[in-house]
Amino acid sequence: MTTPFERSKAYSNTALTTTREALLDVAPAHAVVITCGSFARREASSASDCDYFVVVPGCLLEGAPEPVWLADVDKKIQAVVPKPPSDDGSFGEIEYHDDMLKNIGGDKDTNGKISRRILLLLEGEWLTNTVGFRTLRREILNRYITNAITDHQLALFLLNDIIRYYRTIAVDYEFKTTEISKPWAIRNIKLMFSRKLLYASGLFSVAMTADHSYEDKLARLEALFDMPVVDRMLEICGKAPMEKVLACYNHFLDEIGRPELRDHLGKLTPDRAGREDAQFRKLKNEGHHFTRHILALFENTFGSVHPIRRAVIF
Repeated sequence: MTTPFERSKAYSNTALTTTREALLDVAPAHAVVITCGSFARREASSASDCDYFVVVPGCLLEGAPEPVWLADVDKKIQAVVPKPPSDDGSFGEIEYHDDMLKNIGGDKDTNGKISRRILLLLEGEWLTNTVGFRTLRREILNRYITNAITDHQLALFLLNDIIRYYRTIAVDYEFKTTEISKPWAIRNIKLMFSRKLLYASGLFSVAMTADHSYEDKLARLEALFDMPVVDRMLEICGKAPMEKVLACYNHFLDEIGRPELRDHLGKLTPDRAGREDAQFRKLKNEGHHFTRHILALFENTFGSVHPIRRAVIF
């Protein structure tokens, strides 16, 4: 019998293959179409959308028109995955290569930019131009990890930006659900599960850079980031230690893949009645167990003297 993740992985892989074939003659050779989210993590269902963005050479020029082929990219993707990407400004957009590699942490590093950059690393998958995708990912990693780093050091610049991104989406959740009235329940549950596991996979991956050469740090991160999040965690931690984490996560995938539950969560309001809804509370409580299991996994995988322990606190 297959698990919910195995079923989601097969569904996602089929959709990715179909989408790649559909885009073969649409986007120009210099562009890289990148997907993030559930399809990239191989956790999608028929209720999932396909978040994507497109990277093109150069930098943003004021008043530059949107490429005419971008609409065709969107049509081809929605022909495979009908649900449109998130409308929060991070996806369905053009990003410029040079702009992705500069101003990291600066005054122009918007929520959209940090989202695209960190998600490209932690869960990004190519839809067109695999060579361009891998080259861009290596260039971003080289911005975070220079050859001045010593063997014993962690990739701290990258670690700090992963932490910053995770805290940003947590704060962003409060803004979107309280000030602009976005659906809150499903976002809340995703923060408890998929967003948290993605974050954990970033912490665990950076931990694996300790006591390795500059070249090995880059190679290890590239190899880990090539894997879907669940497979990455299994590679780092092993199957037996991941058992409780996977049990909770498979339950989440099974539940969130049901269209009727997603519709139900989408209709809840963040008042007392919504927060005490039986189906919401059941998933929320499972999320608290999930958090405890990930914390235990972190403590058991990296001993008390491992540098990642200090780095995530101080």
